[in-house]
Amino acid sequence: MKCYATASEGLRVKGVEIVVDCAIDPIAINGVDDVRRLASEYSGRVLGGVVCRELVFDSNEAIGSTHMLYRFRCIVDKESGEYIGVRVVARGRLASRVLFTVPRKLTDVVNASHIYNPFNELGRENIEGGDAPGQTYIPSMVVYNILGVPSIDVAKWSLEVAGLVDNPLKLTLSSLYELGVKTVRRDFHCVTGWSVRNVEFTGVPLSRIIELVKPGETVKWVFVESVDGYSTIIPFEELTGGDALVALEMDGRPLDLLHGYPARLVVPHLYGWKSAKWLSRIVFMNEYRDGYWEALGYHPRGRVGLEERFKTH
Repeated sequence: MKCYATASEGLRVKGVEIVVDCAIDPIAINGVDDVRRLASEYSGRVLGGVVCRELVFDSNEAIGSTHMLYRFRCIVDKESGEYIGVRVVARGRLASRVLFTVPRKLTDVVNASHIYNPFNELGRENIEGGDAPGQTYIPSMVVYNILGVPSIDVAKWSLEVAGLVDNPLKLTLSSLYELGVKTVRRDFHCVTGWSVRNVEFTGVPLSRIIELVKPGETVKWVFVESVDGYSTIIPFEELTGGDALVALEMDGRPLDLLHGYPARLVVPHLYGWKSAKWLSRIVFMNEYRDGYWEALGYHPRGRVGLEERFKTH
């Protein structure tokens, strides 16, 4: 089990001091009772200094077409109703992630031995303010594969561009290159607090793809899906200009599999969870729909300069 802790002002407005996000080895589940037992077990591991007086199931909902989110409350004090939120993410009948939303009064109960800090391994350069408030620069990117690394046969792979568009497309790797590529060099920012300077990506500008598919006038959102089942959503206006790419290369070489080969999204001014790897579909929509992390409370837009890490309502 590896856990990351994240905090933001937006969370504090909601009474949550930190979110602890734990990747676990896949565990078979068959219904809510199994998920409850799993939530109870990992609450005991991660929240070593607290006892759940009651673990209350609140709801479950689909995340995209492949994942399910289960919400619980770990009741710490029945009289006051004080609780820690517990969320379990499953793909099919395999649970793979447990998240905890911890209020300020209870942060000391988190078992720090489970919290992974990439800065300890990679070194860091502290910064304050500027274009990336709350971030710390490190020498190289931390690679996350929250749903595993997919096996991709590039000869069979294509990127579908669909939704409310006049000209839907299916693009192979070679046809993406034929659209023309450009190279951008920008800092890359992870919502967990680390940044890397001057990462170079080469790929097809999103503006070029938008020009070709001709989205309808009512389009407000772009839903992005990946081969591994991951998804995210981005406001349409965030992709219409600037340096947003369908990236095919990184630092002068074709993407390797861990970084999203054959194609990934790169939107430098948004936090990295919006830059989905292993792209499979880009869908233009007029209504909002949660992606993977958005269903877990992450911000619909995610601008780095505004520290839009989590939803505030």
